[in-house]
Amino acid sequence: MAKPKSKVTPLSAKVWTSVVLFGLFGQIAWMLENMYFNVFMDRTVTTNPFAVQLMVALSAIVATATTLVSGTLTDRVGKRKRFICWGYIVWGLTVMIFALISKKNTAAIFGLDPAGQAVITITVSFIVFMDCVMTFVGSFCNDAAFNAWVTDITDETNRGTVEGVLAIMPLMAMAVIFGGLDSLTWNTYLLPDGSQSNIWQEGAVLLSHGKWWLFFVLVGGITTLSGIAGFFLIKDSPKLMPNKEASFKNILYGFKPAVLKENKDLYITYGAMALVGIANMSYLPYIVQYVERTLKIPDYIIPIAAIIVISSIISVVLGLLYDKFGRNKFVIPVNISNIMGAVAMTVVSPLVFDTTPIWLLCIAGVLLMASNLALGAVFASTARDLTPPDKVGLFQGVRMVFWVLLPMVIGPLITAIITTQSSVVGIDEYGQKVYEYTPYMFLVGAGIMALGLPFTFLVKKYLDKQAKPAAEVKE
Repeated sequence: MAKPKSKVTPLSAKVWTSVVLFGLFGQIAWMLENMYFNVFMDRTVTTNPFAVQLMVALSAIVATATTLVSGTLTDRVGKRKRFICWGYIVWGLTVMIFALISKKNTAAIFGLDPAGQAVITITVSFIVFMDCVMTFVGSFCNDAAFNAWVTDITDETNRGTVEGVLAIMPLMAMAVIFGGLDSLTWNTYLLPDGSQSNIWQEGAVLLSHGKWWLFFVLVGGITTLSGIAGFFLIKDSPKLMPNKEASFKNILYGFKPAVLKENKDLYITYGAMALVGIANMSYLPYIVQYVERTLKIPDYIIPIAAIIVISSIISVVLGLLYDKFGRNKFVIPVNISNIMGAVAMTVVSPLVFDTTPIWLLCIAGVLLMASNLALGAVFASTARDLTPPDKVGLFQGVRMVFWVLLPMVIGPLITAIITTQSSVVGIDEYGQKVYEYTPYMFLVGAGIMALGLPFTFLVKKYLDKQAKPAAEVKE
């Protein structure tokens, strides 16, 4: 008879609290790094998309290098908690430093013309440098230590549910920031007709920047507080032991040909993750500017909030279904729906509509984001299953190459090139060209996702093999 399904291993309330707390506040910090530093750069320093692309690419390189080293260290020491808690405390402090960065402060420190190109260049350099510092700390405590801890305390029976919850954390983080803090980032402009607006138009004069200092202090503060709370919540897995074989000489262990051959299914899953990540990063770093400048939706919080809530519910439900029926049943459908969502976002745009209907934008956005989260949860949980349990830390850096480095270097670069070849919609008060982000970035994402389908089929083949019942035996 068929082999019965394994009973789901329960997780304690304290473990779930830690997963949600550190998953959410970690993603709030990463949302700041992945999206709002881009908005900060665009609204207060320069509208050149290559400034954003440079920042995203360098932070990805730092994140990957850091995780390669720190993952090895946490394996060698056999501790995750201390790195998570102290790391989150320092992580929050690095965020608060951004409250001091502005063109005005740069001009005052160096005695430069506030409207000159030198001020822009130096301020961009400050932002990029501090972004790398913040990324170093965040990668150490979140990408390496926290992600390894999640692998330690879960198993194959509950990872689908846990990953389903973790998958919605970026959207929950977006909901927290958009719902509670986004208004602090708005500029105020005097329009040619004498009225005031938060959205730039040709001929507009900047009256004031948003309260970015308060924005950074609040986000940094809650990140630091979560680290303090972790001392009372997190407990390392009793199965975690110091691994003295995890030497820094083995930092590149995961890239050895013999290791690739031995863990073929894991690297196929990583390949699928990389292509989906590149597709995501072709539009995510510029999404706020796109909605505001291209779609011309001043109150973008409403559609984004609707997309976040509905997509999050769908993701959690699918996470439960993964553990109940098997991820192999869902991986291909959610990949196809992900492609359809990106195509739908291309259509629900000025390419087709003079004024984009909000309800259509919400439908397309939910299709894209819900399936994106669902697909990410499949790949992430499958990668955890395939990671050698005694080398979890060593493989966190490898995961970062595919999930962060390649996507964050390639994706934004593609869109930056496309954007600078599109129409210039005006010149801002500093003489900088203002570009309109094109809906074709979603179509680029759809094409990259389509290229990833062969990898997804191979992931499904592995999942099918794992889900196949044992041969029937005579009772």
